[in-house]
Amino acid sequence: MAIKVFIRRKFPKEKEKDLLNQIRRIRQLVPDQAGYISGEYLKAIDGRNEITTISSWFSLEDWQAWAESEERRQIEKDIEAIGGIESDYTVYRYIKTR
Repeated sequence: MAIKVFIRRKFPKEKEKDLLNQIRRIRQLVPDQAGYISGEYLKAIDGRNEITTISSWFSLEDWQAWAESEERRQIEKDIEAIGGIESDYTVYRYIKTR
């Protein structure tokens, strides 16, 4: 079953450029991952220093394989090393409303 992953990252204003560089690394690698469908990258416009990534995957297992890959783990370590960045992950599945 297809899923969506929301990753919300809050960051200090002075760290935005560093964070965006890491997000660009992810954007270069993720299209080649098994089960990846699409992704969006959104920046809050209400004054909050926040970037949200929404990605679609064919299955939870596909997302988990990417999330646990050495490439992605290294990027996450690099994001943590920037300092002051809070990341919140939420995985959603589709529900029937009828």
